[in-house]
Amino acid sequence: MFSRLGKLIKGFFSLFISNLETANPKALLEAEIVSFQEAVGTYNKSLAQQAALVQKMQNQIGKQKSEFDKLKGRITVLVKAGKNEEAGRLALQAKNLSQSLAELEAQFTQTDTMYKNMVKQRDVYIRDAQRRIETIKQKLSQAEIAESQAKLAEIATATSFSMAGSGATLERLEEKLDDRVAQAQGKARVAADSIAGGEWNVKAEEEAALEQAALFELMGDLGVSAPASTQTASPTATRPLQI
Repeated sequence: MFSRLGKLIKGFFSLFISNLETANPKALLEAEIVSFQEAVGTYNKSLAQQAALVQKMQNQIGKQKSEFDKLKGRITVLVKAGKNEEAGRLALQAKNLSQSLAELEAQFTQTDTMYKNMVKQRDVYIRDAQRRIETIKQKLSQAEIAESQAKLAEIATATSFSMAGSGATLERLEEKLDDRVAQAQGKARVAADSIAGGEWNVKAEEEAALEQAALFELMGDLGVSAPASTQTASPTATRPLQI
C-alpha cells in the first residue's frame, strides 16, 4: 500500500514538474545553464587537483633522476679510486633508486594520461552542452515565433468582421452629417431670403415713394416742372400750385 502511495505521489510530482517545464522553458533553460556552469566548475577543480599531482610527480621524477646521476658519478669516482666497498654500497642505493624511479615514471604516465583524458572529456562535454543549449535557444525562439503566429491566426479567425454592418453605420453617419449641412444651408437661405424680401424692403419702397411725392410737391410750389420721364414714371405726382 505504501509503495503504491509512494508511486502515486512520485507520479504527481513528476506531472507537476513536467507541466512547469512546459510552461516555463526559459526558466528551465536558465536553470540548466547554471547547473552546467556549476558542474564545469566542480570538474575543473578535480582537473586542477589532478594537474597538481602530475606536476608533483614530475618534479619528484626530476629530483630522483638528479640523485641517480649524482650516485653514478660518485660510484665512478670510487671505483677508479679502488674503494669498491663504498662503491658497492652506493651502487645498491642507485639500484633501489632506479627501481623507485621506474615505478614513479609508470605512475606518472598513468596519472598524466588520466589527466589528459579528463581534459578531453571536459572539452567534449562542454562542446556538446553548448551545442545543445544553442539548439534549444533556437528552438525556443522558433516556438515563440510559431506561437505568436498561431495567436494572431486565432485572433483573426475568432474576430468576425461584419463589413455590411460597418458600411451601414458609416452610411448612417454620412447621412446625418449631410442633414446637418443641409439644415445649416437652409437656415442661411431663409435668412438671405428674409433680408432680400423682408419688411425693411417694403419700408424702403414706401420711403422712396414718399420722397418722390415730397419732391414733386416742392417742385410744384417752386414752379419748377419735373422731367418728362419722372412725370410719366410717377403717376402719383401732384400738379404744380399757382403762386
